[in-house]
Amino acid sequence: MILDLTREIRTDTKVFPGSPLPKFITWNKMDIHNYHSEVIFMSTHTGTHMDAPSHFVTGVSSIDQIPVNRLISRTTLIKAAKASDELITASEIEASKVKILEGSSVVFSTSWENEVDNDYYFTHSPGLSEDAAEYLINKKVNAVGIDSPSIDRGSDSNFPVHKLLLSNEILIVENLCNLGKIDNQNFTLIMTPLRLSGASGSPIRAIAIDEIF
Repeated sequence: MILDLTREIRTDTKVFPGSPLPKFITWNKMDIHNYHSEVIFMSTHTGTHMDAPSHFVTGVSSIDQIPVNRLISRTTLIKAAKASDELITASEIEASKVKILEGSSVVFSTSWENEVDNDYYFTHSPGLSEDAAEYLINKKVNAVGIDSPSIDRGSDSNFPVHKLLLSNEILIVENLCNLGKIDNQNFTLIMTPLRLSGASGSPIRAIAIDEIF
């Protein structure tokens, strides 16, 4: 099975408070130029996206510097349904009995993706606790993904989990969807950011393949 884990980006896509709404500006028209093209205006952290370490840390990798071999990863899915502002803890990860291999990625399905149409989607989303971040750092994972808009809970404006993971060059993928459709605990995750020079992140196409290579 191949499954798209990516949210569609539209002009009404919900964005982090203070970020611009996406705009698609017609640049060339078929009746004038014999082809269509558009100009896109949006934050590099719009929709399903990847945070490069430089998003919160100085002197580390920007999105164009991420080695391509990190963008296809053996991935472990942890399902932990969460309500507003709830945290996923290290003890919960341990209790799930999942095997997390060094260099693999971990994706959390909180069911928060179902709240996307609500006003509190960004401001009260669940996230990881700091001890969960430290646990994953000690496991030396490649990337951490989640189906909420932020790896930190929405009410925390200090972004401690972002800072912990990114300072250790662990990639972050946010705003995933369709995780509830994955039955296997392990799958292959393809994450394809644009190679934007010096950028702190990029929208991605996230694809799950349920056969481990």
